[in-house]
Amino acid sequence: MNILRLIVDNLRKGTVSYKLPHRHQCTSDRYRGLIQNDASRCVGCGACAYVCPTGAIEVKRAGDTYTWAYDPGKCTFCARCIDRCRPNTLSIESKLPPIYGTRGELAVVYEMQKKKPAPRAAAATPAVATQTACSSTTLSS
Repeated sequence: MNILRLIVDNLRKGTVSYKLPHRHQCTSDRYRGLIQNDASRCVGCGACAYVCPTGAIEVKRAGDTYTWAYDPGKCTFCARCIDRCRPNTLSIESKLPPIYGTRGELAVVYEMQKKKPAPRAAAATPAVATQTACSSTTLSS
């Protein structure tokens, strides 16, 4: 095919892609969106930042306070942080994130007081089984 004919055909067809900021609104059930942190329960252990492969989560400590920061622009939505979070304060949204135009616009920073992790419930000690001597009786008919 002649290159000029290809160019003319493409110009005649016009735009065939979506113009920005068009977005599809449907998501699947297992869609991974923005990470959310329940700051009231977060203990500041930093395990989420440790396993984050891109550095989207940062935890900085200064005495009894710490800063938990999340930048979705760096996030690959792998959910490793959610798997590693022992207090289960992290969750992931199942909706599309908002459109943003500048770097760091969706970043979230929490400054919190360090809390001690909630003590784990004491494991129930298994009851010691005691054997009792049972006598068997036979019934006579």
